[in-house]
Amino acid sequence: MVRRTKEQALATRELLLDTAQQVFLEKGVARATLDDIARAAKVTRGAIYWHFRNKAELFAAMCDRVSLPMQAMLDPLMRETGPDPLGRLKRTTIMVLQLAAEDPRARDVFEIMFFKCDAGNPEIASVLSAEADNKRQCIKELKDSLDAAIAAGQLPAALDSGLAAEALNAFVAGLLQNWLARRDFDLAAQAPVLVDMLFQGFAGLTQTKRPPPSLA
Repeated sequence: MVRRTKEQALATRELLLDTAQQVFLEKGVARATLDDIARAAKVTRGAIYWHFRNKAELFAAMCDRVSLPMQAMLDPLMRETGPDPLGRLKRTTIMVLQLAAEDPRARDVFEIMFFKCDAGNPEIASVLSAEADNKRQCIKELKDSLDAAIAAGQLPAALDSGLAAEALNAFVAGLLQNWLARRDFDLAAQAPVLVDMLFQGFAGLTQTKRPPPSLA
């Protein structure tokens, strides 16, 4: 009996998270209420409070079910090692783009993060702050990976790895945002081509070091 009750509680929790995801997509996080979610899930508001203290906790739990864009890129960068840093970086970039295209849950949460969140909403501040921390760490890991690729002779020594890391981060975030807004091409299929274009640009650059500061 206890086991069945736990299973039912877990099932209700997943139902609430799935429903919240859809309500946030439709209304935006700021406009969606717990009453909206309870009605859509066909449960009482009390059932929500059994699992979550408030909308902020519900939103955070929904995001925790997937790796947010920067975390999705950071995790494999920190986990994978080997003698091919450039190949690792390419695979990671392709993986994040394909995750958004092929995983419905990740795609919806990415869309909510890009388009359905009010950055000034205190209910989502902790999640946005964590993603900002992930972004800073991700850019550092990208730079380290690019430095390793330069050291391995896979990229030109003149490449400014700091600027290239910023460009790669902007490429991933911008491409995801634009594709989620339009969805007018096959991102999963085209991700390897798009990533190759970017890295071919890096490989073709010979003078990308930042100029010295002006003394004027």
